[in-house]
Amino acid sequence: MGEVTIRPFHSGDEVAINDGFNAVFSRSRPLEDWAWKFPAEPEGRWIYLAEDDRGRLLSCYAALPVRFRLGGITVRAGQPVDVFSVPEARRSGVFTRCYEEFIRAFGNPDDLPLMFGFPGGVHYGMGLKLLHYVALRPVPLWRRPARALWPSMLPGPMVTSGFDAEASDALWSLAAERYPFAAVRDAAWLRRRYTGRPGVEYVHLYARRRATVRAWGAARLQADALHLADLVWDGSDPRDLGAIDRAFVLLARRAGARRLEMWLDGDPAAAEVLAARGWTRLPDPADFGLVGRAFHPAIDLAEVGRSVYLTMGDSDLV
Repeated sequence: MGEVTIRPFHSGDEVAINDGFNAVFSRSRPLEDWAWKFPAEPEGRWIYLAEDDRGRLLSCYAALPVRFRLGGITVRAGQPVDVFSVPEARRSGVFTRCYEEFIRAFGNPDDLPLMFGFPGGVHYGMGLKLLHYVALRPVPLWRRPARALWPSMLPGPMVTSGFDAEASDALWSLAAERYPFAAVRDAAWLRRRYTGRPGVEYVHLYARRRATVRAWGAARLQADALHLADLVWDGSDPRDLGAIDRAFVLLARRAGARRLEMWLDGDPAAAEVLAARGWTRLPDPADFGLVGRAFHPAIDLAEVGRSVYLTMGDSDLV
């Protein structure tokens, strides 16, 4: 393998990174998908690479920046995604060195004071043992059959479809205090996360009463399931959440989906409403656990684990 160089991302590295990702994970992701996922940031991209003396990519540690509410402060958090080592570099310590250089550069109060992710399987244990992440809590999976349609509620809110930036910002201004520990779900983030993804369409639904948006959800159809990727509710009236649920069930049925699935944790009021409408929290959590690492004295990881609001959209899995 020769001498190993560990360095930050440079323009042009995206081709090798995407090719390495495809080889390691047996995927055929086009480069335009990588560009959507890792847009240029004012500070540059949050990526470190390890390469051998011939310039071959050996390992990559990358994170997406996410604005995160943590009680009284909002920080830029880093969510590790698409991290890998090529087979010949494994058991050499290169991946750990690449990660440590990433943390040395960005793990501080000014850059990425919080790192969080959703490793599954063997990666979960590796993250705790080798990368010094802390287990925060398991991720619960919820499910409901598409055939069970709750009766219509009259009078009920109007439901509109299509991403609406103004409505998203207005809803977040009403609902943000319900989510003191959560990714900031304003229009800027929702646009980045749920619009413009090559080859993937998310359906956005808004529940409105008296011209005020009270609830929003985004979903994606995958195989025979409709995945409810994200949800924001101002908590004022269960009918608003019920209207979103009913509209997504109708969408699933029209598409031939047999079930709806979601992650939902950290909003007990929403969980109560949706459980009454046929959603069931599975007895075993999903095969993912939330982990975190803090680099700011004001961040209490134990409190984050107890209180953070989670949906599928907090990961990059849907």
